[in-house]
Amino acid sequence: AYLMRIFGIDGEMVSEKPLENTPDVALLSEDAALKAKLADYISANLAAIDLGVYEIPHDFLAKKVISWSTFGSARQANHPFTPLFQPADFSGLDYSALKLVRTPEALVERLDNGACQGCHQAGSTAGFHFIGPDDKTTSPLNRIEVGISPHLHAEMPRREAWLRATAEGKDPNRFRPLSFAPPAAWQDAGEVAYLPAEVAMPCLMPEDAAGFGTTWQCGGGTVCTVLATASGVRTKQAQCLLPKDSEKMFSGHPCLTGSITSNPGQPFNDRYSISGQFAAFATDISRAAYTCRPPKIGVPAGIAYRGCDDKDRAFAAFKPGKPMPNEICGLVGGKKFDICVATNNFDQCLGGAVNRGNRPACSADHFCREDYMCQSLPPDTPGIARVKGIGFCSPTYFIFQMRIDNHATPWLGAVRATMGAGFGAAEAE
Repeated sequence: AYLMRIFGIDGEMVSEKPLENTPDVALLSEDAALKAKLADYISANLAAIDLGVYEIPHDFLAKKVISWSTFGSARQANHPFTPLFQPADFSGLDYSALKLVRTPEALVERLDNGACQGCHQAGSTAGFHFIGPDDKTTSPLNRIEVGISPHLHAEMPRREAWLRATAEGKDPNRFRPLSFAPPAAWQDAGEVAYLPAEVAMPCLMPEDAAGFGTTWQCGGGTVCTVLATASGVRTKQAQCLLPKDSEKMFSGHPCLTGSITSNPGQPFNDRYSISGQFAAFATDISRAAYTCRPPKIGVPAGIAYRGCDDKDRAFAAFKPGKPMPNEICGLVGGKKFDICVATNNFDQCLGGAVNRGNRPACSADHFCREDYMCQSLPPDTPGIARVKGIGFCSPTYFIFQMRIDNHATPWLGAVRATMGAGFGAAEAE
């Protein structure tokens, strides 16, 4: 979780500003007249909300909110309009001529996604959209390979098309997609041509997608699959995943579904429970078959896992001019890692506490799923020239500079990983 606020600077004065399009849920819940005025604003500005170019007046807005993860896209606290309005509140509106929103349920989801916490927990990386690269002081065992979110990656072509049309004296396409939409081919006008969503990228289940206009499809033989549902949330954001028993399974693919019992007043007390397993059914860790590693080790929705073999450690599957494989022999923690943390000498013991293990491959064009980040391989990894620009997906807790719980952060120094024997061991992480 993290606090979201905006400050304005005027000379020597610093003042708190309202958060754009983000309702003050507590205030509106207590003030029926003010809530009714917000409903009137929404109804009167339906076309602008549909395009994503609206600006809710300050009277309705919060000045600070908390954005919550894990499973941020599903969490009720990140859907601030949902507890305020029922779809029936907007059932009398005419949706027939709109571009995106076709039902009252879709309208509320459009508003949820346009709020600060809704946008920052859908299509983001660890709740952020522009993290940026690490500086030279960061340990090679702890560096980020990709410092932007899938949303920013998809947003750049839209902005480029806007700028190009404006420079040519044309009226640009003003439509703004949902923040978790994939990249699209942008034209000056007309429908937006979305690219298929890649594996583990967001999608809408068919029953929810039906409430919107043109959306997108899952690509690469994947199927839109819900990983987590939450009480109090109507629209379910899912992920494009391999079908059950797929022969294309890879390390890092989620393997568990679950449900979240929401606590609206205390989101930190939301409770997650596993509801089923749909992939990686091997009972033991090996270098041949995929087993499902549980969330208790810090991997949300579980991960399919296979230990690195000699070919994996040599990056043999990565070939020039060929598509990037879905998995790569990256870095993983293990029992030694937990012991290292407990020594209070983290900088010195980290190098010997990290193992090699298969993880999803990622790059500036291929992103990690929700709650994971693209981490760099250390520059002294044998054979790293074969995988230039490619990283591996780690749970965000393993990127220590992203944490605020006083976890030790290693910095550049004499610390390095031993890339020899022991790495890639088929051991429990």
